Amino acid sequence: MPYALVILTLLGCSDTSDTSSGSSETAVDTGISEASDIQAELATIVTVVIVRWQTAEPTVGRVEFGADTNYGQVTADTEAVTDHEVLLVGNTADTVVHFRVVTAGEGGDTASADHEITTGPLPAGMPTFVTSGTLSDEYAWNCVPTQGTTPMVVILNAKGEIIWYYVPTVVGGNMMRALVTHDRKSVLLGHAGTQGDLSTGVLEWISLDGGTVRTVPAPNFDHDLAELPDGTVALIVVEERPDPANGGTWAADTIVEYAPDGTQTTVFNSWDAVDPVEAGITGPHNWTHGNGLDYDPVNDVYYFSWKEVGTLLKIQRATAEVDWMIDGKLNQFDFGDDPVVQLQHQFERLPDGNLLIFDNGTQERGYSLAVELELDEEALTANQVWQYGHVPPLYVFAKGDVQRFENGNTLVTWSAMGELQMVTPEGAIVWQLNAELGQAFTFVQPFQSFYADR
Repeated sequence: MPYALVILTLLGCSDTSDTSSGSSETAVDTGISEASDIQAELATIVTVVIVRWQTAEPTVGRVEFGADTNYGQVTADTEAVTDHEVLLVGNTADTVVHFRVVTAGEGGDTASADHEITTGPLPAGMPTFVTSGTLSDEYAWNCVPTQGTTPMVVILNAKGEIIWYYVPTVVGGNMMRALVTHDRKSVLLGHAGTQGDLSTGVLEWISLDGGTVRTVPAPNFDHDLAELPDGTVALIVVEERPDPANGGTWAADTIVEYAPDGTQTTVFNSWDAVDPVEAGITGPHNWTHGNGLDYDPVNDVYYFSWKEVGTLLKIQRATAEVDWMIDGKLNQFDFGDDPVVQLQHQFERLPDGNLLIFDNGTQERGYSLAVELELDEEALTANQVWQYGHVPPLYVFAKGDVQRFENGNTLVTWSAMGELQMVTPEGAIVWQLNAELGQAFTFVQPFQSFYADR
């Protein structure tokens, strides 16, 4: 499915009967129930609008909305009910939002008159962003966790304007990851504990209207998480064990799944996959330092990045078996004359089987790269087929992210530098976003729509 081109997502909707103008009622005599008592108010997050209406009979409905009466956005359909409520998400602050309610019937749709509401101002202290260039057929929104004076989550449009925001209520946490959930009803935050005490980790779900916040303790969570299609959340969780060589304890990472019903299941344990003593690993305290996790629902496998040993693993979710390990101290692949990736963070397994990696590099090397590897999983060979480096060179010592889009362009997140770049396969920058000085990013989630069925 192509991604939206414009700042406010241009989404498809059902055919309507003469609904090109929002200035008058357009009725079709099909016996369907028209919308009445249409009301709108601002949500707790004041860029979000709550629209409610009633119908005399159970009826499916939706809302078309935008900056003018061309609208341009459309919500998901409601269920066939008489009391309806939807959220209009994707608006900027201090902006007039035009909207109309469309009720569906077998013989056609009925659109209400145009209505207006003005969104509120952003709270004080929101970060600012500067963009250059344009986006074309790539994506609509970016969910961006920021780290700086005030850590927060913002969702930005292509102009770098904030259309959703949340300042975490977790005290003393270290926000690592934020995701808009698969059902598009909330934003999920993963907070690791404080430095030196991961026991206070927390998961936090915030409804898109900002009115509901749910928290679940996630002791020893660190760095990254992934949401499965059924709402299960997989976490990187640190497990300590005695250190036979040096006394005391040392640590490695596990993958623990938190199911929607509250069940917790450890599906992978690094200690069972690799014996660090036999592998010649002598430290540091967390000898894996898991820093990236991704789930492939088609093949039911996890991809797990271990920064400390510089290795990325492919893991069968059902059996916890490791199919292969690439890069670093535990590398099983032949790279030929190509350089091996050094101390990676985020990555993406591409549809053609290639592996896209944010290669942080070492301080000695002095720069980071986005790298694409062509893999032969049978022969265990890897060939570098693409790379992109910042000009001038940047060394990103923490985080870093990469995502590939259908048109071949790549979104590169220079996390610690507070910069996003969309680059072509030839390395040309077509769009760039920079945060104000002092604001850094963790991992970024680009997505197409706030409405799950669109």
